[in-house]
Amino acid sequence: TLAFVFDVTGSMWDDLMQVIDGASRILEHTLSRGSQAIANYALVPFHDPDIGPVTLTADPALFQRALRELYVQGGGDCPEMSVGAIKAAVEVANPGSFIYVFTDARAKDFHRREEVLQLLQLKQSQVVFVLTGDCGDRTHPGYQAYEEIAATSSGQVFHLDKQQVTQVLKWVESAIQATKVHLLSTDHEEEGEHTWRLPFDPSLKEVTISLSGPGPEIEVRDPLGRILQKDEGLNVLLNIPDSAKVVAFKPEHPGLWSIKVYSSGRHSVRITGVSNIDFRAGFSTQPSLDLNHTIEWPLQGVPISLVINSTGLQAPGRLDSVELTRSSGQPLLTLPMRPLSNGSSYQLWGGLPFHAPQERFYLKVKGKDHEGHTLLRMSGVSYSGVPPGAPLVSMPPRIHGYLRQPLLLTCSVHSALPFRLQLLRSRAQLGEERHFQGSGNSSWEIPRASKAEEGTYECVAVSRAGTGRAKAQVIVTDPPPRLIPATNVTVSPGETAVLSCQVLGEGPYNLTWVRDWRVLPASMGRITQLADLSLEVSAVIPSDGGRYQCVASNANGVSRASVWLLVREAPQVRIHTRSQRFSQGVEVKVSCSASGYPTPHISWNRDGHALQEDSRIRVDAQGTLVIQGVAPEDAGNYSCQATNEVGTDQEMVTLYYTDPPSVSAVNAVVLAAVGEEAELVCGAAGVPPPRIVWYRGGLEMILPPESSSSGTLRIPAVQERDAGVYTCRAVNELGDASAEIRLAVG
Repeated sequence: TLAFVFDVTGSMWDDLMQVIDGASRILEHTLSRGSQAIANYALVPFHDPDIGPVTLTADPALFQRALRELYVQGGGDCPEMSVGAIKAAVEVANPGSFIYVFTDARAKDFHRREEVLQLLQLKQSQVVFVLTGDCGDRTHPGYQAYEEIAATSSGQVFHLDKQQVTQVLKWVESAIQATKVHLLSTDHEEEGEHTWRLPFDPSLKEVTISLSGPGPEIEVRDPLGRILQKDEGLNVLLNIPDSAKVVAFKPEHPGLWSIKVYSSGRHSVRITGVSNIDFRAGFSTQPSLDLNHTIEWPLQGVPISLVINSTGLQAPGRLDSVELTRSSGQPLLTLPMRPLSNGSSYQLWGGLPFHAPQERFYLKVKGKDHEGHTLLRMSGVSYSGVPPGAPLVSMPPRIHGYLRQPLLLTCSVHSALPFRLQLLRSRAQLGEERHFQGSGNSSWEIPRASKAEEGTYECVAVSRAGTGRAKAQVIVTDPPPRLIPATNVTVSPGETAVLSCQVLGEGPYNLTWVRDWRVLPASMGRITQLADLSLEVSAVIPSDGGRYQCVASNANGVSRASVWLLVREAPQVRIHTRSQRFSQGVEVKVSCSASGYPTPHISWNRDGHALQEDSRIRVDAQGTLVIQGVAPEDAGNYSCQATNEVGTDQEMVTLYYTDPPSVSAVNAVVLAAVGEEAELVCGAAGVPPPRIVWYRGGLEMILPPESSSSGTLRIPAVQERDAGVYTCRAVNELGDASAEIRLAVG
């Protein structure tokens, strides 16, 4: 999942514009690669005290539309409900997702960070923060929550000016890879220089180094000690001198590469690669030959075993050890690994039981590939021990339902053991008890909600290790206002347009109008909100055209509907090539586009007459003229004409027939006696007619016009020194052709 978590307070206007534009490029870049990097898209807006609504879709066009329908509101208050919004994104996102948080404020709900950290261990997703502000205090727990979330997920915190958001989004385009693997993740509290010698195996197609911190510098040396320069394959993806630097390169040689970084302050380093060799880790209190019977985090205080599932590793490749490392990169513990027998050789590996450290740690997996090259991979998240015991149960604290509409109650349980699940209300069980072998989600639906369904519901999961509970308060209210938008409005320039939305329901409501993601004031120049809450646009100009949103709200929520204002415009034709030359037999395409409203009809004329289409000549649905197997008689003037109810416009293009030159010698050898005239003749053809140039010995012969006519070179009173090879060269704009004639003097 590609997820954007976006702060929609008023101060984020510039950021929103850049994110909308950048998202389009990211989606186009991802789709053009044809990779399976992105399965779906999520958008989570937040604005104190509201989070959402959450958009989750597999349709990139729908995702972009949801982004464009965002509008900023209110002032630039600090702080914001950002951690809850991140949690919502991690919950809906697939495992291994890319989550980008855009805000200019620290977190108000930082007390929820532990929930997010546990979820990130479960989902193995990465969270990157793009901060254009932090409320001015980086020692506050509301800011430090961002650093902790980023460090846990191998993400980073980027501090930018608002005009630099576009630069980060250009880096995001290349950062989203389906086969991304982690090679190094470190965090450093103070300024300093750090050097790592990392083994790069042949499967690494590309390596990216990301350094977040002030005054960032990166140096890369290959296994021979040579510094990689910009003109030698080091691609700078992002360079913000006071905040971040990201470089990428394709390692041409396997072996130990040296990476040196420097920052003048607190900083973090992430090194990733593109490779099909990676691993997944699971933890278990009992020996296991099935990764599905493990859990995603270690348990505190009891011996646990580590199971590693390697992917893409060919025999006789192997894993030798797993090193537990601090966030600074220092080792904590090394566990030797051995293959586990489950019928799938070289895939499952295990180690001796160990006790989880008290501090957070990364897993660094070391081994050899099938050719004996050293392998190094790191976990995408850092781990912390969780106390063993009862199932972990979660429900939304408040579930909002609407009268006479379906209401869904959902409960999420994470457990290392089989468990029984019940939904209770006032200690009475609702429905049947459900049984699960491991972690899972369960839902109960109330088909038609009423006030009688309000109250406290409890989800109870019972396993051999204990009982887990979570409660939710269900509130049922009248639904938000229901909107019926009027039909789209079409006017001519200078006229007055009235846009309206019909609101259903008897309760009080507020109605505002939004355009270009900003709320329109009740009166602004030519735009006025009338007493009946419709929107009047007087003296319409073409730039007034576009989508307007009416937003109706009451105490129960918000509804939106779109109305389009369409402004009639006379056509304007544009032919992208005014003249075009062609050779016989090729296919010629001349594209013609036309703006205007209503959409103009495009037709083609030739020499003032309507173009007759046949099996060779046609106009496609986009208005492009297509001539197949073009012939000399197709040369001429063609006009593209666009017509709608407002008017007509046209442009002309000229097609010229051309033919590359050809040349041949009438006689390959010419004999002449001393004192006689010699005549060397070349026949040339081509359109336009080619110019004839004569050469002798590779040098162009400068001749008076009368001495060379129609490809004939005359040499009066031949001498013995005139003997040799002469070249006639025919030249026109399409190219040239040559022929040789030997003059023999006897």
